[in-house]
Amino acid sequence: MKLGAAGARVIRGATTATPPPGLDLSAALRALAERGITRLLVEGGARVASSFVAAGLVDEFWLLRGPGPVGADGVAALDGMPLTSITQSPGFRVRASESLDKDTLTIYERA
Repeated sequence: MKLGAAGARVIRGATTATPPPGLDLSAALRALAERGITRLLVEGGARVASSFVAAGLVDEFWLLRGPGPVGADGVAALDGMPLTSITQSPGFRVRASESLDKDTLTIYERA
């Protein structure tokens, strides 16, 4: 079934060739804002997350960490960008932190 037939509104967006190439995130967010969507949960993989962080479009970041490394085949949370771009950035501060069994959830917000 096509998305439009299922009731979803499909919006075609501008692309960019500048790194990282792909969807022009600023243009996509403007298109959503024009339709009254001013808050967005972005849930994707490392490339999606790093693209939003690199573009300066992140207001809040939830980081769930386990006690040990994922392993050699693990995928970095922010693709090639280090987590310190959030965790040690003066542009973000810790809003909350909580232990969940052996894991830790830390919520960062724009400073």
